This record gives sequence, C-alpha cells and structure tokens, in this order.
Amino acid sequence: AKKVRNGKETDPYQRIMVGLSISDVLLSFFWFFLGTWMVPKETGWLWAVGNTSSCSAQGFFALFGGFGELLYQAAISLNILLLIVFGWKQERFSKKVEKPMHFLIIAFVLVFAIIPLVYETYNPECGICNTTVLWGKCSTKDEGELCIVRGNEQVFTVILNIGGASILIVLIFCTVVMVWVYLHVRRQEMRNRRYIFGGSNNA
Repeated sequence: AKKVRNGKETDPYQRIMVGLSISDVLLSFFWFFLGTWMVPKETGWLWAVGNTSSCSAQGFFALFGGFGELLYQAAISLNILLLIVFGWKQERFSKKVEKPMHFLIIAFVLVFAIIPLVYETYNPECGICNTTVLWGKCSTKDEGELCIVRGNEQVFTVILNIGGASILIVLIFCTVVMVWVYLHVRRQEMRNRRYIFGGSNNA
C-alpha cells in the first residue's frame, strides 16, 4: 500500500521494513513459537504432535522467513548507503531500485525454499524441522547400516553452502556499508567544523 492510516505516503525504507517484519514473523512463528509442535510425533520429542506435512510446512516457512530476513537486512543497508553516501533521494531509489529489488528478493527466497520441498528435504532435526536428510535402517544392506529414507543429500549440501555463503556475503556487505557511512558522515562533520571555525575567526 502506498499510504498508511494517517494519510502520509510511505517511503522505500518503510516498505523494506515491512518485508523484513513479515519475514521475521514467519521465522519466529513457525520455528520458535510452534517449535516441536510441528515435528512428527513419531520422533518422540516433547509436545511433538505433527506429521510429515506439518514438518515440511515448518521447514518451508522458516527458511523463507529466515532467508528473506537476511536479504532485507542487505536491502536496508543498500538504501542507507545510496541515501547518505551517494546523495540519492527516496523517490529516485523507489523508481530505479525498489521494485526489481523486492522482486529479486521474493523470487530468490521462494525458489530457495521450494527446492527442498520438492525433494522432500525438510525433515526433523533436534526438535525442529529443518533442511536435512532423514536417515533410517536399510532394507537391502547389512544390519546396522543406515540409508537416507527421506530427502536428497545433494540438495541439502547445495542449500547449506548457498545459505552459508549468503550469510557471509550479507555480513561483509552490511559491515562495509556501516563503515563507509560512518567515514562519510565523519568527513562531513570535519568539513563543517573547519567551516564554522574559519567563519568565526573571520568574524
């Protein structure tokens, strides 16, 4: 929505915060609030009353929310960088960056969360349903050996690597932006001080 209840138009920063908040609510509700309730009851975890479908739902929405939260954090940093360091206005950011940014974030996160769902790679692990494979007894091998009974190990490895790399990249990006903005504001303050000091001496 372009307007909030008081009649004032929202800006890109507020809309990014909406995306971040929705992602955070999904992660918090499905992973931390529901917790073991959505885990299959056969696992024996305390309060586990779910099944395979509820486990997949928990894993999907938790990954969607968690990864969306990560990317919207990067979007906030990008918005602040362009506004403060490069002197953009929110109107320019809205026209040139905002729409493709939201589209890419939602599309990437949606695909990222759907792939483990298709390959049945959302499974219970330590009381929650996460991107992992489920091991069980093999029917065709010697007793004591374990086989993957649900999930895809290649998908699990790819998701794990992409997720880890994304966290690292966003962490570095946000840190660089924070330092960049600080140095820019610091230089501005020093120039203002010299100008004020010089003006008072001339007076």
